[in-house]
Order: sequence, then C-alpha cells, then structure tokens
Amino acid sequence: MEGQRVQKQAGGPKKWMIIVAAVVAVLVLAYLGVCAWVGQSGTILPNTTADGVKLGGMTREQARQALEQALNSREDGFQVNLTVAGHEGSYAFPADSPYIVVDAQAGAEAAWQSGREHGFLAQGWHLLAAVVAGNEVELPYQFTPLGESETERVLDQMDQDLGGGVQETTWEVVDGQLVFQIGQPGKAIDREQAKQIILQQASQGDETAMEVEPQITEPAAVDMNQVHEEVYAEVKEASLDPETYEVIPSVTGLDFDPDQAAREVAGAAWGTTVTVALEVTEPNISTENLKASLFRDLLGQGTSTVSGTANRKSNVKLSAAACNGVILLPGEEFSYNNTTGSRTADKGYLPAPAYVGGASSDEVGGGICQTSSTIYYAVLHTTLEIVERAPHRYAVGYVPDGMDATVWYGSTDFRFKNNTDYPIKIVTESYDKGGERKLTVKIYGTNVDGSYAIPERVQSNWVTPTTSYVADESVPQGTLVLDKKQNAYTGRTAHTYRYIYDKDGKLLEKQDMGTSTYKMRPHLYHYNPADGDPSTWPDGVPPKPSTSTGGSTGGQTGGSTQTGGSTGTETGGSTQTGGTTGSQSGGDTQTGGSTGTQGGSETGGTQTGDSSTGGSGDSSTSSSETGASSSGSGASSGSGSSSSANSQPSQDIGA
Repeated sequence: MEGQRVQKQAGGPKKWMIIVAAVVAVLVLAYLGVCAWVGQSGTILPNTTADGVKLGGMTREQARQALEQALNSREDGFQVNLTVAGHEGSYAFPADSPYIVVDAQAGAEAAWQSGREHGFLAQGWHLLAAVVAGNEVELPYQFTPLGESETERVLDQMDQDLGGGVQETTWEVVDGQLVFQIGQPGKAIDREQAKQIILQQASQGDETAMEVEPQITEPAAVDMNQVHEEVYAEVKEASLDPETYEVIPSVTGLDFDPDQAAREVAGAAWGTTVTVALEVTEPNISTENLKASLFRDLLGQGTSTVSGTANRKSNVKLSAAACNGVILLPGEEFSYNNTTGSRTADKGYLPAPAYVGGASSDEVGGGICQTSSTIYYAVLHTTLEIVERAPHRYAVGYVPDGMDATVWYGSTDFRFKNNTDYPIKIVTESYDKGGERKLTVKIYGTNVDGSYAIPERVQSNWVTPTTSYVADESVPQGTLVLDKKQNAYTGRTAHTYRYIYDKDGKLLEKQDMGTSTYKMRPHLYHYNPADGDPSTWPDGVPPKPSTSTGGSTGGQTGGSTQTGGSTGTETGGSTQTGGTTGSQSGGDTQTGGSTGTQGGSETGGTQTGDSSTGGSGDSSTSSSETGASSSGSGASSGSGSSSSANSQPSQDIGA
C-alpha cells in the first residue's frame, strides 16, 4: 500500500512559544504592577507585626497610635534584672512605660519602610514574602529622662559595689603650684553595653536576669595642653574702666611647661600627688594697690589771678568747669580744645577782649586762654609729658613768662600726656579771695617715688614799647589821645626749664621746655591829621592850633599828660594847658623797664591799664605783666616734653 506523506501544519510549535511568552509577559506585568502598588501604597505591607502588634494594612498614623496604645501602657512594676560576673546579687532596673518607652512614631515609620528599602523591583517580592511568611519589625525602645536618671543611679551603685569605679586624675592651682592628684584604676560596668541589654530585655518583656562582665578601667590620660589653656593667665595691671572709671581687677600671670608637666605626671604611681611649679608674675599695680593709691597724691598745682571784665571772668570760670574732673588713664592725652569744645555763645561764652591779628577786640570766649595757661603752669610742676604748647603773642602776666599756653579752636591746642603708670585727675576751682578772682588747677595722681618738679625761666631780649600814631579827625587839633584798648606791651623772651628732684631734693634731670618769644606792642596815639606829620613835630608834640589862646584844660588822671606841648614827658596826674585834650583815666602807667619819652616807669614788667583777651579760642587778661600773679608747687612722676611745646602760633591770638 502506497503511503501518503502528511504535511505538517505551518506554525504549530511557535504557537506554544507565543503562549508561554504571553503568560510570562502577563506575570511580569502583574509583578511590576505589584511593585508599583507597593511603592505607591500608603499602608504597611500585609501580615507585618512589631512586638506582637499587627500593623499590616495600616497607615503610618494608625500604626503609631496602635503602638502607643499597645506598648506604652505596660503593666506597672515590670523590670529588667542584671547580674555582675563574679559577684552575688542582682540589680533591678524599672522598665515600664514611665522609664522605657517605644518611639511609636519611629516604629510606625520603620514598619512602613519595611519591604520598600531595597528598590522598586524588590518591593513585589517583599510583599509576597510578607503574605506568605509574615514580616516582623524591630521597634526602637528608648529611655525616658526619668528612666535614664534611674538607670544611671543603679549603674553607679553597681560601680560602687565593685570598688567605686575608676578614679580620674584631678588638678588644682594651690599657692602658686599646679597640684595633680593621680587617679586609680577601678572595676566598672560598661554602661553602654548594660543599657543596650536593658532595652533589649524591655522590648522582649523578659525579666530573666542577664549577666554583665565588669571592666577594669584606668584613669584617662591627662590632656596637658588643655590644662595649660585653663591655667595660663597673662599678667594684667589693675586699671580703670575708660567709660565707668570703675577699677578693673588685676590678673596674676601664670604659666608652665606642658611637655615637662606631662612627663612628670606620666611617670607617677597611681594614687600619688605630683606638684608642678608655676611661673607666677605679679602685676606691678594690683587691684588693692590701685584702690589704695588712686588719686592719693597732689602731683602739681598752679594758681592765677583772673582780672578784666565780668564777661572775661565768666568765660574763664566756664572753661575751667569743662576741665574739672577730667581723668586720664595711663598713656592717654589731654586736649584742651577737645575737652572744652568750640567756645560759642550757645554754650554760655560771652564777648570779652581778645587778640585778633595782634589787635585787641571783643570776641566770644575771650579769656579762656587763662584756663589753658593755668593748667600748663600746673603741669610744669609735674613730670607729665607736654605734647603741644604755644606761647602767646604778648606776655600775659597772670602766669610767669614762658609758662603760658595759648589756644585757638581748630588750629592751636594745648595737650599733655599721662606718662605715669596710674590714672590722673584734673581738678579746677574758680573762687574769690582777698577781693580778687582766683583760678587754681590741681593735678592728682600717684607719686610712687616721691619725686617732684619745679619750673624756672630766664628772661632776656627786652624791647621797650615804641610810639605809634593814628590819624583821627575826631581828635581835637593840638592834642593826642592814647588808645587805651590797644595798650602797649614790652617785648622779651623767656627760656623755661623744668627741674626734676628726687624725694630727698637731689636733682635728677633738667628738662629744656623751650623758648617763648613775646612781641612788643607800641603805645598808640590818635591825632588830628590837620596837625601834620607827627614825625615833624618838635619833641613829638603837635603844634598848638592858631586859633587857640590859652586853650582849654583837660584833666588827665593816672595817664600821660602834656604841659603846653613841651617835652612830651608824661607824669601821672599832671595838667595840660594850651590846646584841647580829652580826659584820660587809667592810662599808660608802666612798670617794667621802658624809659622812652612816654613817661612813667617800668619795673618788673608790670603794665596797668586796659585788659585785653583772646577771641573765641584765645584768652587774655588785664595788661598786668608780672611773674608773681601765679604760684604752684607739687610733686610728680614721669617726665618729658614735646618738640612742639613752644611753637609760635600762626594766628595772632590773645593773652
């Protein structure tokens, strides 16, 4: 029988492959869907428990509440027990909720993260594993503050029963020495290990006693650099607070070699004492010393007589008050201009005679240079350093020549420095005595060695006032009128020295304080221009008016007088005849060395007449030029003067 080949149907085996592939694809897609569901689900995987609490299918918040309700309401009195190897007895640690609790929030978060922490593709597998075998989550138990404290108390008792535990090395500073008490080794519980055991037993609810092994612990090594940092102190002198002027305590300097100290401590036996010598530096000025010596000594003082107008006296008093009580710490400078500020009307300063361009005129603040000069005069009786000082254009008379100090706000200042080791204080006093106004300046500080200073000056180069004339039609013909506001001054120089003596009167130093040059100012007369050029007048007397027969008589009291226009000799109080004169009083009597045709005698450098003072920054007094109107004495410490101490001011300012 002839056989017949049966033809295979096309695509048979491929069909099964397609079916298998489709099934696999479905399964893969299903698994991926499960993974996606796990990742997006807000609930904990099914069949998840924590300490027997079922959390599967719960949200985080639901899990937190369930954990708190189930685990933090443990039966009161639950406790964990520990024993110590080699020792009898056990130690109970309270483990109920007031002492140990589960962190429910962290537990709920851990339960939700379980199965999701290994990436997207593993999430489906963990879901299947949780469904089949369950998923147990370990919860974080922790001590409450009360439980921590109670646990430490029991552990302390365990250490004490073991011999008190390790004794650490201690140190202290005693009488200039660094004393180390070397510690001793001891048996002690490993506290972190013990706490972990307690928390584990609490989480398992197991009261079975667990044994812990005590440790032999040596004292910790001493960090000598840390000890040095705490012990080291830089010596500091007691001082005054620059704002409150309260005493800032001194500091005793302490130091030691930390490397050497470390070697000494490292070689010491347990329980012994090691003493390390400290380098002790005592301050020169201790707190007690400063409090006891603060402003105790009068370093120097000066007094001047204040004359002139009431306005001038008021300005001197006001400027002195601005300087009263000023304290200078060691190294600080006193500036007269900075201390008083600008001398203006809104501060209470009044118009008074002053020098402007060498001429006398009323300016607000006239007279304040007497305060700066009196302070300088007082400073010259100390050894305080002069930083800036300038003499007046004309000799002032209220302090000795060479011992004045002119000022002009914004340009010329009087400054000195506290070069002592202690604070100093300026005290000023304006008062009336014997019918005169006085200004006294005292400088207080601390004179540690009893030294003192005395200033002296040498005068020379006397220049007698000349005579100058100013044409003035208001003056009657044939007469001369003395300008009493622009009174004459005798020129001279004064070289000042400051002599420093020790407490026994032995000369220690002669300081050159510089030369002061005072200009001459002439007698100034006003005359009628109709009388012609004064240089042509015979004997310096203007001709009698042609219309005059005997003329009128003008009385002059205490001033220059002329008799019939003759020699020009002036005698105080004489009478003029022939020609018209104006009455003059308080005129040009001079004592101090002038012998010109203007009569009167000059002895000792005294000029009497009008008073003229410095302007808004510069002061002057009456024309009295005597060295005896001021006095000063005292002791000081320190020395020095500045090269600018006697510079002549560019501005012509008052006396």
